[in-house]
Amino acid sequence: MFKNFGAPLDGRLVDLRQVPDEVFAGKIMGDGFAIDPVNGEVVSPLNGTVTSFMADTRHAVGITSDEGLEVLIHIGIDTVKLAGDGFVGLVGQNEKVLAGQPLLKVDLERIRDKVPSLVSPIVFTNLPAGRAVYVQAGRTIRRGEQGFFDIR
Repeated sequence: MFKNFGAPLDGRLVDLRQVPDEVFAGKIMGDGFAIDPVNGEVVSPLNGTVTSFMADTRHAVGITSDEGLEVLIHIGIDTVKLAGDGFVGLVGQNEKVLAGQPLLKVDLERIRDKVPSLVSPIVFTNLPAGRAVYVQAGRTIRRGEQGFFDIR
């Protein structure tokens, strides 16, 4: 279920509980991790289908893997309020995607001063009950890199 999951962003890993948003930090949407991005290139972490993409705001994308894992990639905090300013969507709803395929381009410099944080949660919305994500917080990762978290 979690094989071949690559990082969707370049940046520093952040424990989800440290995300400056109570919905994500409280794991209300699910468990996961976050990345403090160093650039705005966002790629698919796995093979699957785009099952949630807000074409008007482009701040988040949900993908269901070929094995049924649901992952939400949410760029920054309160970025929905930007109404798409600074975001370019590269995929559409129900589109098949491959691991490493570009999903979004974000102009981080353009949005940096307009939102509370650029820290970007990556959440598994359908983890089996009793399972939790353990991430190597503080580590710097690159898009496509694997093996930086564990689910137990």
